[in-house]
Amino acid sequence: MFGKRIARLVTVALSLVAMLSLTACFDLGTFGDENGEHKDYYDSFGEIAGLFDGGKHGYDLEDSVFNDYTVNEMDWEDEDDEVKSEEYVYLVIPFKRAMQIESIGMFVGTDTNVDLSVAAFYYPNESYAPAKIKYKSSPDTEIVTVKDDEGNDVEVEVEIVYDDPDPSLAVAETTLYTVAGDWTDFLLENFMQEGYEDGLLHTGDNGLLYIRIDNNSGLYPDLATCSFTFINLLIRAI
Repeated sequence: MFGKRIARLVTVALSLVAMLSLTACFDLGTFGDENGEHKDYYDSFGEIAGLFDGGKHGYDLEDSVFNDYTVNEMDWEDEDDEVKSEEYVYLVIPFKRAMQIESIGMFVGTDTNVDLSVAAFYYPNESYAPAKIKYKSSPDTEIVTVKDDEGNDVEVEVEIVYDDPDPSLAVAETTLYTVAGDWTDFLLENFMQEGYEDGLLHTGDNGLLYIRIDNNSGLYPDLATCSFTFINLLIRAI
């Protein structure tokens, strides 16, 4: 078991090192940029959102999540652009055009050693995405008023139905083994998208990828929560 874990860590690390090397050459698959401006890359994605219990942060891709400074320094040049550490449940990546994505990598920073379960879900537009998310503080039931057989108002306790997708609908999954006080990377690849068998994630304009950190989701109350920040979103399209 320990050997498999180490092998997985090495594989992911080597994959992301390769991607970082490619960015230095301004090439993330079809996002090649000989001028070093990454314009095609930035134009292909919207604001990256982090949804957490009680709020939401939006991050500009160029300013906060991927640029030459973040790649070379693993830090932010301007503290105003820094990605805040939160117990994010979903990281949301909006797509602005049709793409065939081979892999999605990112670096995560935490103050604790913990195994994070990660699952990704694709939606063609916002109307399909989860609107009622179950956080760790979300109740399982609620009191509603209904009419009884005689037409009188009565209060009853009912189960709350949340919109979080079932794990079986994930297009990709992985486990992230964080190291306290350091950056740890993860890679999503070999996508299992309905209607496709090529291992790629096929996106369209207005499509969304919801990356769920199960540890912070109310669907998994027994998993330990974890605050984290993230940097260097590396998406390779072909």
